Amino acid sequence: MSKISIDKIWVLRLGSVFLGVEPKALKEVLEITQLTPIPLAPPPLLGLLSKQGQIVSVFDLSQVLQLPPTGSDLAALLEVEGQSIAFTIDEVSGLRTNLGGVWATPSQEPLFSAVLEDAGKNIRILNPSSLLAHLTARISATAPAPTSAIRTTPFT
Repeated sequence: MSKISIDKIWVLRLGSVFLGVEPKALKEVLEITQLTPIPLAPPPLLGLLSKQGQIVSVFDLSQVLQLPPTGSDLAALLEVEGQSIAFTIDEVSGLRTNLGGVWATPSQEPLFSAVLEDAGKNIRILNPSSLLAHLTARISATAPAPTSAIRTTPFT
Protein backbone atom coordinates (compact mmCIF):
# COMPACT_ATOMS: atom_id res chain seq x y z
CA MET A 1 0.00 0.00 0.00
CA SER A 2 1.10 3.54 -0.60
CA LYS A 3 0.04 6.78 1.04
CA ILE A 4 -2.30 8.99 -0.89
CA SER A 5 -0.79 12.41 -1.54
CA ILE A 6 -3.92 14.56 -1.42
CA ASP A 7 -5.46 16.34 1.52
CA LYS A 8 -9.01 16.86 0.25
CA ILE A 9 -11.33 14.94 -2.02
CA TRP A 10 -14.89 15.51 -3.18
CA VAL A 11 -16.89 12.30 -2.93
CA LEU A 12 -19.59 11.80 -5.56
CA ARG A 13 -22.00 8.89 -5.84
CA LEU A 14 -22.96 7.28 -9.13
CA GLY A 15 -25.30 4.37 -8.46
CA SER A 16 -23.55 2.23 -5.87
CA VAL A 17 -20.07 3.55 -6.74
CA PHE A 18 -18.33 6.33 -4.84
CA LEU A 19 -15.99 8.49 -6.90
CA GLY A 20 -13.34 10.83 -5.54
CA VAL A 21 -12.41 14.01 -7.39
CA GLU A 22 -9.70 16.45 -6.37
CA PRO A 23 -11.07 19.93 -5.58
CA LYS A 24 -8.89 21.59 -8.24
CA ALA A 25 -10.58 19.47 -10.97
CA LEU A 26 -14.20 19.76 -9.80
CA LYS A 27 -15.51 23.17 -10.79
CA GLU A 28 -19.15 22.74 -9.78
CA VAL A 29 -22.16 20.48 -9.73
CA LEU A 30 -24.83 21.37 -12.27
CA GLU A 31 -28.50 20.60 -12.52
CA ILE A 32 -29.11 19.38 -16.06
CA THR A 33 -32.18 21.27 -17.22
CA GLN A 34 -31.63 21.66 -20.94
CA LEU A 35 -29.38 19.15 -22.60
CA THR A 36 -29.00 19.47 -26.35
CA PRO A 37 -28.86 16.00 -27.88
CA ILE A 38 -26.42 15.31 -30.70
CA PRO A 39 -27.88 13.22 -33.52
CA LEU A 40 -25.97 9.96 -34.02
CA ALA A 41 -23.73 10.69 -31.02
CA PRO A 42 -22.12 7.54 -29.71
CA PRO A 43 -22.70 6.47 -26.14
CA PRO A 44 -21.65 7.61 -23.56
CA LEU A 45 -22.08 11.17 -24.92
CA LEU A 46 -25.49 12.36 -23.75
CA GLY A 47 -25.37 15.79 -25.35
CA LEU A 48 -24.22 19.36 -24.87
CA LEU A 49 -25.10 22.10 -22.45
CA SER A 50 -24.22 25.76 -22.32
CA LYS A 51 -22.52 26.99 -19.17
CA GLN A 52 -21.89 30.74 -19.14
CA GLY A 53 -21.52 30.79 -22.93
CA GLN A 54 -19.22 27.77 -23.00
CA ILE A 55 -20.34 24.53 -24.65
CA VAL A 56 -19.77 21.52 -22.39
CA SER A 57 -20.03 17.84 -23.38
CA VAL A 58 -22.04 15.75 -20.90
CA PHE A 59 -21.26 12.06 -20.55
CA ASP A 60 -23.00 9.13 -18.88
CA LEU A 61 -20.19 7.68 -16.80
CA SER A 62 -22.39 4.74 -15.78
CA GLN A 63 -21.97 3.41 -19.36
CA VAL A 64 -18.19 3.74 -19.12
CA LEU A 65 -18.10 1.97 -15.75
CA GLN A 66 -20.67 -0.63 -16.87
CA LEU A 67 -23.18 0.33 -14.19
CA PRO A 68 -26.97 0.39 -14.50
CA PRO A 69 -28.16 3.76 -15.84
CA THR A 70 -29.30 6.13 -13.13
CA GLY A 71 -31.22 8.78 -15.08
CA SER A 72 -29.83 11.53 -12.87
CA ASP A 73 -30.30 15.22 -13.57
CA LEU A 74 -27.05 16.21 -11.82
CA ALA A 75 -23.65 16.51 -13.45
CA ALA A 76 -20.14 17.08 -12.12
CA LEU A 77 -18.34 19.74 -14.16
CA LEU A 78 -14.59 19.12 -14.39
CA GLU A 79 -11.81 21.27 -15.80
CA VAL A 80 -9.27 18.94 -17.41
CA GLU A 81 -6.26 20.16 -19.36
CA GLY A 82 -8.05 23.40 -20.18
CA GLN A 83 -11.23 21.62 -21.31
CA SER A 84 -14.57 21.46 -19.52
CA ILE A 85 -16.39 18.13 -19.43
CA ALA A 86 -19.29 16.95 -17.32
CA PHE A 87 -20.61 13.55 -16.29
CA THR A 88 -23.82 12.56 -14.58
CA ILE A 89 -23.85 11.76 -10.87
CA ASP A 90 -26.56 10.89 -8.37
CA GLU A 91 -25.33 13.00 -5.47
CA VAL A 92 -22.46 14.79 -3.81
CA SER A 93 -21.65 12.84 -0.67
CA GLY A 94 -19.37 15.55 0.68
CA LEU A 95 -15.87 16.90 0.99
CA ARG A 96 -13.42 14.66 2.82
CA THR A 97 -10.48 16.48 4.37
CA ASN A 98 -7.26 15.52 6.18
CA LEU A 99 -6.60 12.53 3.97
CA GLY A 100 -2.82 12.91 4.18
CA GLY A 101 -2.60 10.04 6.64
CA VAL A 102 -5.11 7.72 4.97
CA TRP A 103 -3.71 4.61 3.31
CA ALA A 104 -4.74 4.06 -0.28
CA THR A 105 -4.17 1.28 -2.77
CA PRO A 106 -3.01 2.18 -6.28
CA SER A 107 -5.80 1.37 -8.72
CA GLN A 108 -5.50 -1.24 -11.44
CA GLU A 109 -8.25 0.51 -13.41
CA PRO A 110 -6.98 3.04 -15.97
CA LEU A 111 -9.54 5.74 -15.11
CA PHE A 112 -8.62 5.80 -11.42
CA SER A 113 -5.39 6.70 -9.64
CA ALA A 114 -6.19 5.00 -6.32
CA VAL A 115 -8.84 3.47 -4.14
CA LEU A 116 -9.22 4.48 -0.52
CA GLU A 117 -11.47 3.26 2.21
CA ASP A 118 -13.41 5.84 4.20
CA ALA A 119 -16.08 4.92 6.73
CA GLY A 120 -16.42 1.43 5.25
CA LYS A 121 -16.83 2.70 1.67
CA ASN A 122 -14.38 2.22 -1.17
CA ILE A 123 -13.83 5.54 -2.93
CA ARG A 124 -12.32 5.30 -6.39
CA ILE A 125 -10.15 8.36 -7.02
CA LEU A 126 -10.83 9.57 -10.55
CA ASN A 127 -7.90 10.51 -12.77
CA PRO A 128 -9.40 13.37 -14.83
CA SER A 129 -6.71 13.25 -17.56
CA SER A 130 -7.24 9.52 -18.07
CA LEU A 131 -11.01 10.05 -18.17
CA LEU A 132 -10.67 12.76 -20.83
CA ALA A 133 -8.34 10.57 -22.91
CA HIS A 134 -10.68 7.58 -22.59
CA LEU A 135 -13.79 9.54 -23.56
CA THR A 136 -12.00 11.21 -26.48
CA ALA A 137 -10.78 7.84 -27.77
CA ARG A 138 -14.20 6.27 -27.35
CA ILE A 139 -15.95 9.08 -29.24
CA SER A 140 -13.29 9.12 -31.98
CA ALA A 141 -13.48 5.35 -32.44
CA THR A 142 -17.21 5.46 -33.10
CA ALA A 143 -17.30 8.64 -35.20
CA PRO A 144 -18.63 8.07 -38.72
CA ALA A 145 -16.05 8.02 -41.49
CA PRO A 146 -15.95 11.14 -43.63
CA THR A 147 -17.90 10.87 -46.84
CA SER A 148 -16.06 11.07 -50.12
CA ALA A 149 -16.35 14.20 -52.17
CA ILE A 150 -19.07 14.26 -54.81
CA ARG A 151 -17.59 14.16 -58.24
CA THR A 152 -19.39 16.11 -60.90
CA THR A 153 -19.08 15.92 -64.63
CA PRO A 154 -19.32 19.19 -66.51
CA PHE A 155 -22.05 19.53 -69.09
CA THR A 156 -20.81 19.49 -72.66
